[in-house]
Amino acid sequence: MNRGIFSAGGVLVAMLVISVFSSCSPQKLMVAEMTGLMETGAAAMETDDDLDMLQQALPANIKLMEALLASDPQNERLLILLARSYGSYAFLFLDGRIEALQSAGPAAAAETLPSLKARAVRYYGKGLDYALRALEIRHPLAAERLHRVAESSPFVQSLQVRDLPAIFWYGFNLGGLVNHSRDSVSTIARAHQVEKTMLRVLDLQADFYHGSAHLVLMAYYGSRSPMMGGNLERAAEHYRHLKDMHGDGLLLADLYYARYVLVQQQDRRQFEQMLEVITTNPDPDPQFRLFNRIARDRALVYQAMADRLFEGS
Repeated sequence: MNRGIFSAGGVLVAMLVISVFSSCSPQKLMVAEMTGLMETGAAAMETDDDLDMLQQALPANIKLMEALLASDPQNERLLILLARSYGSYAFLFLDGRIEALQSAGPAAAAETLPSLKARAVRYYGKGLDYALRALEIRHPLAAERLHRVAESSPFVQSLQVRDLPAIFWYGFNLGGLVNHSRDSVSTIARAHQVEKTMLRVLDLQADFYHGSAHLVLMAYYGSRSPMMGGNLERAAEHYRHLKDMHGDGLLLADLYYARYVLVQQQDRRQFEQMLEVITTNPDPDPQFRLFNRIARDRALVYQAMADRLFEGS
């Protein structure tokens, strides 16, 4: 990763360049060039498992993108990058800490858990807003149609391949927002949009972003009661699709299966066996180095949570 671009100092330099060109005709060309670099950097990040460096770099990266967006507010590529970056930060650096605190019990979590959850809600919410703005470039009534239950399904089904990045990051960020907003009736009422958008992603291009829509749907179907749309058979089906797609290369698939299917089935033996494989597996696929690091870290958290997840076993 080019630290000159993605460090805080690099952001200050880039913002100065933006201000110099803000009234010049080459402005959009400069923004396009910088956006291309940001896209390359986002892809490169996924092959790096240095979480400390990434956690420091991402906020500066986000601020640079927001500075670029101020010069070109309708830049769809930047809007999608911001939706991706905010959602990725929350997933990579907040969700795991929240689960670890929850596993430690109420006393350990009392002071820091509320603030972490508030940050996760803020980051997923920002990512959601940017994804929606990207959708609205070609679909000006997107927000209105998504919020109307009778219109949301026809609207989502009308979206096409060119809308894929915006659809995916909309559903991804909304899923994270719903997960951390269980006490918000208005947010929970939007959960159905997660399922609809991710199913549409799979219809259009099943392997988009490594098939991550399958991961989202595993969590969706495996974390809900049947009355609320949960379905373990569907969750297991999405796991099988990921295994067909990546074999043993993507450890997040195994992690989600353990967390969202085996826990629901109360199969502690297979749960522990699968987590042991995840935590001891050498990196099976370099392209998933970051995701596999996250899987190993969270597998350790789930191992510590086993007695609570399998009460009475």
